[in-house]
Amino acid sequence: MKYSIHLDHTLKIIRYRHSGLIYAKEIEDAWAKFLAMSEFTQLHYNLLSDYRGGTFKMQLEDISMIIDYMKAIEPIVKGKKQALIVDDPYSVAGSMLFENKVYREVGFIVKVFSTEEAALRWLQY
Repeated sequence: MKYSIHLDHTLKIIRYRHSGLIYAKEIEDAWAKFLAMSEFTQLHYNLLSDYRGGTFKMQLEDISMIIDYMKAIEPIVKGKKQALIVDDPYSVAGSMLFENKVYREVGFIVKVFSTEEAALRWLQY
């Protein structure tokens, strides 16, 4: 896999880094790991997803399937924050569409950032 997951107990953040070509199956695998972590499901850790250097290899239409998945885990993600750091134009556009739709339909608070500093500042408030 081309991703890594690290816990930041000081900031109560799960750091997820993924680069290269990013496929839906790999993101699904990472989410299975998040959902197995008590820090994510019970201890209210937020999620920092760093996709810099990566490109989503998914269609924008796939956002609806992702939202359906999020609805199934709504009790876990509702009110939780996820900061997305992206630098590829296609990935930024897809992330912004996801940001708006997932908040409206699930209550998962997602924001897109271009720098780690801004993402961490937002996650801490």
